[in-house]
Amino acid sequence: MKLDGRVAIVTGAGRGIGRATAEMYAREGARVVLAARSTDEINEGVAAVEQAGGQAIGVPTDVRDKAQVERLVAATLDRFGRVDVLFNNAGVARHAYVLDTSEEDWDLTFDVNVKGVFLCCQAVLPHMIARRSGKIINVSSGAGLRGSAWKAAYSASKFAVIGFAESLAAEVGQYGISVNTICPGPVATAMRARSYPFEKPELLPQPDEVAKLALFLASDDSRTIQNGVIRVGVGPEPIPTDERQTEDGLPPMQGPYTDTGHER
Repeated sequence: MKLDGRVAIVTGAGRGIGRATAEMYAREGARVVLAARSTDEINEGVAAVEQAGGQAIGVPTDVRDKAQVERLVAATLDRFGRVDVLFNNAGVARHAYVLDTSEEDWDLTFDVNVKGVFLCCQAVLPHMIARRSGKIINVSSGAGLRGSAWKAAYSASKFAVIGFAESLAAEVGQYGISVNTICPGPVATAMRARSYPFEKPELLPQPDEVAKLALFLASDDSRTIQNGVIRVGVGPEPIPTDERQTEDGLPPMQGPYTDTGHER
């Protein structure tokens, strides 16, 4: 098994990409710590891992809160004694035109999507540096590679994740710690469906397909990869969807929404 004996923290693990990744890590031998704000969802995830014969604990965590993040890492070390992998997946999305974006929505987006990544990395780094080993995998987005109308706050936060990860990789590579970033395109998740209700989810890449890349980056197979920014969910042909357009060619406004886990 690719992760036998290792310990992985997965944020945004209640569903979608985070849940799929936590379960895949466990199937490959990792002991997994599931973190999310929803206690019910992470308990379901822990139960699924344990029913499949894996080991897991759930730690309710709001990644915006430094004390809660530190408690997450402390609980991991107390239970399993080490942290080998950090999968930073927790995120929110509130889409609106710039003129309609509130300061509250802007701050929330950056607090979860950027500050949360920073706090989680900061909390695990002393342990990883002491062991001179570790894998940090941050989830950005296709929106972190190209801006578009209606997504200014979300896109800016995901660009920031890439910049942060590149800087961190330059700092910690000397300690044997790899830092890489996944940029999913559209993926069939509940968050994506809220924003694009006219899409056909069965035609989109599924969370398990992103989890396969997360597994590769967490394993020894990716030993030579550092500071990577990897797109996933973008095939050679456009994904057929039914995104209806308004007369001005812009996406239909669905109103702001928020959720834990990524839009993908």
